[in-house]
Amino acid sequence: MLVSLSVFLGKPAFAEVLTIPGSGNPAYVLGELAKAFNARQAAHRVVIPPSSGHAGAVRDVSEGRAPLGRVGRPLNSEEMAKGLTYLPLGRDAIVVVAGAEVKAKGISSEQLAAVFAGKITDWRDLGGQRAPIRAISKESSDALRRQLSGQYKDLIYADSVKIVHLDPYLIELLDRYPTSFSVMNRSALFACKTKVVVLALDDVVPNLDSLANGRYPLSMEFGLIHRPGGLSPAAKDFIEFVNSPDGAKILAMHGVLVPVAAR
Repeated sequence: MLVSLSVFLGKPAFAEVLTIPGSGNPAYVLGELAKAFNARQAAHRVVIPPSSGHAGAVRDVSEGRAPLGRVGRPLNSEEMAKGLTYLPLGRDAIVVVAGAEVKAKGISSEQLAAVFAGKITDWRDLGGQRAPIRAISKESSDALRRQLSGQYKDLIYADSVKIVHLDPYLIELLDRYPTSFSVMNRSALFACKTKVVVLALDDVVPNLDSLANGRYPLSMEFGLIHRPGGLSPAAKDFIEFVNSPDGAKILAMHGVLVPVAAR
C-alpha cells in the first residue's frame, strides 16, 4: 500500500492550494476569511500572498495564472473587456489615522488636504498636542489613493510626505512613529500592533452605520475577480464561504459593509 509523502510527514494533503493574488487593500480581511475557511474544512487551503497590486490580479486572472484575484476597486471597461467577472466583497471606510500618541480626535477635509500639502505640520493645529506630523501615503497608482484624489480634485503631496508601495510598510511606519498621519482603508488597520487613532472626518465617525446611511464621506469597494468558467473547486468553495452568513460576519467585524444580497 502506497502512502503519500505528505501523510508520512504528518501534513494534510490538500486537493487544491488556492493562491489569490492582487491588491493590498483587501489583503488583511481576506487573510482572516482564509484562516476561517481553512479551519472549517480540510479539502483545500487558501493562501493570500503579499500584494502584487490591482494590475497584478487582472494580469494573473486574465492570463489564466490564477483562478481568483483580489482587487481594490471595481473593474473598468478596459478590464471588463478582458472577459473578467467582478464579485464585490463590500464597502470599506477610507479613514484618517494617526499614531498611538496623537491626542487629536477629528479633522476636516480641508485640513486633510493641508497636511498632505505640507501646510499643516504640527498636531497642535489639529487640536492635539505639540508634536510633528509624520505624513505617509501610498504610491499614486494605489486604488485607495486614486479614490482619494477623485474625492479631492486639487489634492497635492508635499516632498515631505513619505511614500510607500505596500500596506505592510505603511502599517510598520504607523506603528513605529507615534505621531504619524496617513489615510487607509479601515479593515487594513487591524494589522497594526499599536493602538492607532482613527480620526472623525468632517465630524463623522467612520463605522458601519455612517457608511450605510452615506454620512461618512470616504469609502472604497473591493472584491474578487475571475474568468467565466474559470473557477476551480477551491475558488467556488471559498466564494461560497465568503458569501455565507459566517463570511459576512467576519467582514462586518472588520468594518466592511457587505452587499445587501450577501447578508
